[in-house]
Amino acid sequence: MSRSPRLRRATRRISRSCVSEARVLALAARTLALPTAPFLEGAVIAWLLEFAAARPHLRARVDADGNVEIGRRGVRPSAAPLVLSAHMDHPGLHALSCRRAGRGFRVTARFLGGVPAAAMPGAGVRLFARGVERRARVISARRRAATSETRLVLHADASIPTGALGTFDLPAFVRDRRDPDLLQGRACDDLAGVAAALALLDAIERIDPGGRVDVRGLFTRAEEVGFVGALAHARSGRLPRGACVISLEASRAFPHAPQGAGPIVRVGDRSSIFDDGLTRWMVRVAEGLAARRGGFRWQRRLMDGGTCEATAYQQLGFRSAALCLALGNYHNLTPRGRIGAESIRLSDLVGLVRLLEALVLRHAERPAAGGRGALAAALLRRAARRRRELARAPFP
Repeated sequence: MSRSPRLRRATRRISRSCVSEARVLALAARTLALPTAPFLEGAVIAWLLEFAAARPHLRARVDADGNVEIGRRGVRPSAAPLVLSAHMDHPGLHALSCRRAGRGFRVTARFLGGVPAAAMPGAGVRLFARGVERRARVISARRRAATSETRLVLHADASIPTGALGTFDLPAFVRDRRDPDLLQGRACDDLAGVAAALALLDAIERIDPGGRVDVRGLFTRAEEVGFVGALAHARSGRLPRGACVISLEASRAFPHAPQGAGPIVRVGDRSSIFDDGLTRWMVRVAEGLAARRGGFRWQRRLMDGGTCEATAYQQLGFRSAALCLALGNYHNLTPRGRIGAESIRLSDLVGLVRLLEALVLRHAERPAAGGRGALAAALLRRAARRRRELARAPFP
């Protein structure tokens, strides 16, 4: 099939990225440093609104449930926009009460998200409220049956306001001096996905100066306790029924899906397999990117360490696929069962943004819903050449 001159020009441009490593790193450092927990994503929301307000080509909207959509100004809305979805929360806690106990304070809290209760006693916690940070330590943790909630008792040296947001007391963001490709933080999942979408939107006017592609970032709340924000947005009617939703995640690394081997085209998660046409399109784009840009690495893997938002959108009838980064110390749990910082590779993050850039440049190749793709055509041609043999071949 011949390609249009415009598509050929776009394909050639893939080898000249509009995204710099330095810019991706700066956005990651700013984003990953923010404290967040399910239902307490305010610091991330404020940063997204600040980010969009500083860029004349972008506009931000906050829906009734607090999800943030960032889109392009001056671009005609499409019935089938490319939507990059990333969640703003990470497992964390809410302070429920605080009372004096001896020389300190006894704090009760609820922890939301999938972290084993057995790993928490003795762990340090950092609490944020009214512009003040306080430290505490977990005394006990008890998982509530059939929920994603754990009840904690903390000891603190100072009083903790009710409703304070709490995270594990880990470095907000660190670039390893001995291994500069290693980025560590308390919440790479999924603030790294947020940073990747922002890096793409930051450069979108250079990537697509004609404004042909309706690409949007959708940043959702409370994913860690059941995709609450994503499902609310999808059911509200605000997401066009023809949207192609790409979930951006940081997903548990495996020996077959290691860190440093490039971004991952995620064919499915623990619960479902994603849209075949969109997944094969992303694979073709990744293959083309690797062929034209020396050193570009990528992976195609089933990442079944958890369930991501792509499953949620797909179950509500939206076309959905996923890209992810291999994540170290998933949900702050080290291989020894202790609390530690999560990690990603800068090269993987930069590769993810450049793959998103290539998807925008090759948006014209995105398959339509329900149509026969290039693979179907190739299979039919191959079978047609061999069909006569069926008549000659003996069978019982």
